[in-house]
This record gives sequence, C-alpha cells and structure tokens, in this order.
Amino acid sequence: MVHVAAGTYTTGMLPPNPFAAVDTTKMAVVDAPENECPAALEANPGTSVCWIQTDLRDPVVSAHEVTVDGYCMEALPFPGDGPYPPDGMTTYDASRFDELLSTGAFGPRRMCAYTEYELAVAGPHTNHRYVYGNAPDPARCHQREDEAIGSRPDCGSAATGMAEYGAVISQWVLNDAQLTAWACSRPEGCPASGGARLDERNPDGGFKTRYLVAGGTRRMQTRQAPYTPHTYHDHGQVSGPGGCDKWGWDDGPAVCATPDERYARCPGDPDGPGCRELQAQELAWAGLLDFCRGRHMTECLSRGLSAVSGEPVDVCPESDLTLGPGQGR
Repeated sequence: MVHVAAGTYTTGMLPPNPFAAVDTTKMAVVDAPENECPAALEANPGTSVCWIQTDLRDPVVSAHEVTVDGYCMEALPFPGDGPYPPDGMTTYDASRFDELLSTGAFGPRRMCAYTEYELAVAGPHTNHRYVYGNAPDPARCHQREDEAIGSRPDCGSAATGMAEYGAVISQWVLNDAQLTAWACSRPEGCPASGGARLDERNPDGGFKTRYLVAGGTRRMQTRQAPYTPHTYHDHGQVSGPGGCDKWGWDDGPAVCATPDERYARCPGDPDGPGCRELQAQELAWAGLLDFCRGRHMTECLSRGLSAVSGEPVDVCPESDLTLGPGQGR
C-alpha cells in the first residue's frame, strides 16, 4: 500500500483545462465522433486531450484545498493482479463490497473516500493531471481490460507508486464532505442522479448518495473526463439485487486502509496483542485476492460474503454465472 501522511494539500485539476470537447448531442448521427477531435483541439488552444462527451457529462474537479488524516491506499487497482473483472460493479455491488470490508474480517481495509482517491492518485505533493504525470500519454497504459493489472509500470507515478487508476477503468469510492463542499460551490450546484443533491443526508447523517465512481477511463467517448483522477459521477442511491445481472459497469472498487500500529509491531512480536488476529485477517485477504483474480466481481463478492457470514451468499441471484461450492449459492 501507499501511505499518504496527514496534512493539508491542494488537489484537483489545475488550469488550463486540458480537455477539448466533442458534443455528440449536437450530431444528427453519432458515427465516428473521434474524427471531430482534431477540429475540437484546434478550436480550443491549449487543450491536449479530446473528450467525446455523451448525453451525460460529469464535472472535472478543479483545484481545491483538502485536509486528510493519514491513510493508505492500494498501489494497484483491485484485485492487484490478473485481468480486470469482466463484469464490473453496480451501486448495489459497491454497497456489498463496502459491507464486506466493514466487517473487519480483512483487517483495517475499507473503501476509499473520493478525496482520498483523488489525492493519492494525483499525488499529494505533485497533484498531477493523470496518474503518470501532467502530459497526456494514454499509450503508457492498457488499452484492453484483459491485460494484467500492473504489467505496464509506465502507467503510474514514480513519485508515489500509484498506478493505473483513472487511466484504464474507473473505481467505486465513498462520497465525502470535502468533495460535496467543492461540488456545491459550483454555479451548477451539486446535482446528483435522479434530481438529488450530492450533499443530501439521511437522518443518521450519512450521505444519501453514498457511492461514487471516481476517475476517468482509457476511452475518449465517456460521460466523465478520460484518463484523469479529477472527475466523478454517480448512479443514484442503492437499489436491491433485482436485475443485477443486467447492470454491470466497467468499474472496480478502490481499497484504502486506516493505519494500524500492529503492522510495525507484530513482525517482531507475533504473539503480541492482536497479532494473531491480524495474521488471520491478512491471510483471509490474500485468499480473497487469489480467488478474485481472473473472475467476475459477482463471484468475488459472493465468495467473500459467504466466508464472512459462514453461510452461502449469492449477491446476484439473477446472474447467468454458475457459482461453485463456497462461491455463493
């Protein structure tokens, strides 16, 4: 994992905006819109990346100040090796992954907040436009999701060790107060899906829109800015598993952790307080990652939740997947 020290930092896209937009909503027929990129770039001096905007478009987060407690984030996207899961996740899947990590069965790991994601991927001291720097160079990163995660080391930051985030697929994260403060300061306000506001809260104080998709992808034609961590969108509030097999998205989860002093203490004192428990949690996490590599997230979530609950869990009963023993059903 990569550690980000507690402190106050600047994160977000620094001016000038590098994206030249091709608006597909103004086309009578959307056919090869990438052919409009040279004209868009020429019409917007100083831009360097073509963004073919769909009928939905989401914000590029501009530079703003954030304050964080110390935290850690996985250097590579989940599950850290092998191809990206072919089915991605939905808002419902994100809630189940959040539930899985919140059990504590896998140590102090948890889903990242958006601000944590953006800060770590851009670099707390570099605030790069992209995970690998400030100049767009998509050729450094995977062009296909079945390429092994981590197999292109140039698709990452030499300064931090973070790689591939916001450059291949997007990641699910938690909404947080520092993002909503930025979003609600914009002239457009802070709209979320379904006419909601991003800062709306439940009676318990939690955000109604709890889960967001952070970071762009390798595609130019997309609803949020490509190749950068400084962008996000949401899919509304959590719904149940009905229809889940038809709701797959090409996104994965972002995994963070709260620092735990046992990682420094236990190697020298394996029988010390909490050390055997931590060892079991680390073995459980390693086992889950090993199972999830090369599999669908539906299988991965079912396996993890089944192991934690001690009984079969099928996160997507409508799935066409046939789950084997211990995988859910």
